[in-house]
Amino acid sequence: MGIKGIDHLYLETRHWDESTAFWKTLGFSFADQWGQDGHRAGRLVMGEAVIVLAEAADELTVFFSAADIAGLAEVVGEAERTHWGTKVIRVTDPDGHTFALEESE
Repeated sequence: MGIKGIDHLYLETRHWDESTAFWKTLGFSFADQWGQDGHRAGRLVMGEAVIVLAEAADELTVFFSAADIAGLAEVVGEAERTHWGTKVIRVTDPDGHTFALEESE
């Protein structure tokens, strides 16, 4: 078990057009975009930095890539399978910030 690094930031926005313009100004560009019925999302990249931006309420989650989260599940809760092919455990620090530990399958 161990964190290998930050995989990506997951950021929700209520201001899609303004947010995408902001990140593009900083040099990010879309690698992927998806969504339907008024919900847009996409993966913005610049070099090794990755932000997944989603049109929704305000939330920011840091996703750490992890080598093995099975042992961690005993301590912080069940791992869940994602629709993008990983396993994730979400943890919350004492200040209420959410972090995700993500393992590729």
